[in-house]
Amino acid sequence: MAKKKSKGTSAPSKKVDATNGDAAKKTGKRNASKGGGASWIHLVLTVLSFLVGVLTPPILHYVQMQNGVTSSTTNAARKLLVEPSLSCTHDSDELTGFLADEPVTGMHTICLSPGMMTVFRNSKADIAHKVDFSVNNWKALKEKLEQVLNLKNRRHPIQAWALFTKEGERVVDEDFAGDNDAAILNKIATSGVLVIFEGGQWIWPGISEGFARQVSLDFSPEKGHGVLEKRNATLVTLSLNPLVLSVEGFLSEEECNYIQEQANPQMKYSGVSLMDKDKGRPASDFRTSQSTFLGPTYKGLAGVDQRTASLVRIPITHQEHVQVLRYGYTEKYNAHMDYFDPAHYKNDPNTMKTIENGKKNRLATVFWYLSDVPKGGETIFPRAGKAAHPTDMADCSVGLKVKPVRGKVIIFYSMTPEGGFDPYSLHAACPVQEGIKWAANKWVWNKPLGWYRS
Repeated sequence: MAKKKSKGTSAPSKKVDATNGDAAKKTGKRNASKGGGASWIHLVLTVLSFLVGVLTPPILHYVQMQNGVTSSTTNAARKLLVEPSLSCTHDSDELTGFLADEPVTGMHTICLSPGMMTVFRNSKADIAHKVDFSVNNWKALKEKLEQVLNLKNRRHPIQAWALFTKEGERVVDEDFAGDNDAAILNKIATSGVLVIFEGGQWIWPGISEGFARQVSLDFSPEKGHGVLEKRNATLVTLSLNPLVLSVEGFLSEEECNYIQEQANPQMKYSGVSLMDKDKGRPASDFRTSQSTFLGPTYKGLAGVDQRTASLVRIPITHQEHVQVLRYGYTEKYNAHMDYFDPAHYKNDPNTMKTIENGKKNRLATVFWYLSDVPKGGETIFPRAGKAAHPTDMADCSVGLKVKPVRGKVIIFYSMTPEGGFDPYSLHAACPVQEGIKWAANKWVWNKPLGWYRS
């Protein structure tokens, strides 16, 4: 670049002498030499700049992929890398077993496709909402879900709502306040189909009467897949209201024998937790069976306890001890609920303390039949199909009946997906008319009891 003229300086003379001319030629050569070096440096810098510009985006993209997210700009919300990508129409194979013709209040199914979530409210096939899947963190995604599903105003905010994979693995819940957002978002993005339960605990969707699904029993709610003995079970829906599922492939012959052998010397006539209105009445007015409880000291039950947690996808810390039952001739248990409605136990401080004044309760009953019964002894659900409340609690003539068959298991839920009590879960043990009925059950709560360690 030419130098600017200084003020007050004369213009250079056009006449140049020989000495100055030779000097100028030498200077020109030196400048040419320097100019060549500068050109090479400029070329190298240009190439490096080009390579940085080309390689930086894919390198950043790769790094972000490791965290389960990509970003179009550094300040924009991230679009999660959804893998696999699903069509997310209501008739997709991936959604079979999660969408129903009738709404399941409190259960919401989510299907992921690139940049978008399809949210089926109450898991009803024809109620879908599209939600942009561009988020920076779990908090932002949670706010989107709460808005589209109105979760802030749900009917039973007793427990934090939770998000699960379609296999029943808990991903995160409403109260999460940690810092591993990348892991959570990656888990969501790679799950394809997820389910929200407003009640905060997993409940197997019934879909329709006769619907069957295979479930893996090697899953531990605390430790993940592949931890327990490899075994599968088949769940078949017997009723939607209440939700009753039969289970095949859960108990072995040896386990049926072991439970009876350990319980037999300890059997005593059963008691009941009396409601306020029934105080002073003998237990035999309602129940004439014999029973006992087997806790974690019975090592032969350890596998069954863990398998129960796997079956319901709820940690073992939420379980009561095994209750073992024996019904002789004519013995029965009139219709009753397994949950404790705080409205009926206000004058029972022990029960109110156990249920934390209504915040904690029995969610599900896993019931095992340990013997065949030639006649009678059925488990009956008199309100199945939303039937009216029976006038006679000892009546076994109307309702869904499950016949005792050795090794058979059923699950029935006392609470709904939204976290409320299910009045249709009323059930009874019909009188045994021939033989002896041996059975056992596990009550699973919606919050930890502390009777078992994880």
